[in-house]
Amino acid sequence: MGTAARRKRIQEYLSGKEMLTVDEAVRLFDASPATIRRDFAEIAQNGGVIRLRGGIRRLANRQDELIPFILRAKWYSEEKRYLAWRVHEYVRNVKTLFVDGGSTTTHLGIFLRDPRQVIITNSLPLCNVIAEVFPSGGGPQVHVTGGCFQPESGLFLGSNAETAAAAYHADAAVLSARGVTPEGFFNHNEAIAGINRSMIAHADRVILMADHSKIGASAMNLVSSWEKIEALFTVETAENRRCLDAIRARGVKVFSDYPLKKL
Repeated sequence: MGTAARRKRIQEYLSGKEMLTVDEAVRLFDASPATIRRDFAEIAQNGGVIRLRGGIRRLANRQDELIPFILRAKWYSEEKRYLAWRVHEYVRNVKTLFVDGGSTTTHLGIFLRDPRQVIITNSLPLCNVIAEVFPSGGGPQVHVTGGCFQPESGLFLGSNAETAAAAYHADAAVLSARGVTPEGFFNHNEAIAGINRSMIAHADRVILMADHSKIGASAMNLVSSWEKIEALFTVETAENRRCLDAIRARGVKVFSDYPLKKL
């Protein structure tokens, strides 16, 4: 297992547990104690957990178990950028676009160049990417939902964010997911699921982006069944092929190619 994949699994394990010891992690992730300690140090440095003697513990009294954006952004970054390019090509002519917050959807900011396009988002990282591409203006018009800002994820969430999204109508919505199964797509956080549902309800079309690790995984909150989803952009592997075939059987367009060329 690679370093990024192992650290991702450690974070996901902690979303349902209060703490994790070095010895437990060695058994769970088949790595040496020295490797696990380095993983723990990196994860703690990025926030969301604290180091203890012999392990790490999730921060107490947190309403959300949001994995810090700075850490998630490192996972499968090349794959996510490719998916963003594919989705951009798919929605190139869409005039008004919801884009939810996520490390995968943030890569869309690199490719959104049309000044005639309107982007509605709850993602500060996406806004920052667009600002870096167009420091003097001239890019797409961006509307931010507002709401309760979550600094660890860079998202605006809560009832105000959902109400703001509901005040718009978009030609399409591009969403990310924590888990994708034949039943639908999931998120680990109720507030994220809430704004996802608001965007779905006020968009003509819905497109889902998910890196290969999300396929076959589940989470606490079912955001939507497949009846409301037009297309899924991901990467097919031997491990997730059966799940993707089941999603195709539900009438969803599944785009899952991944060429060897680098963008």
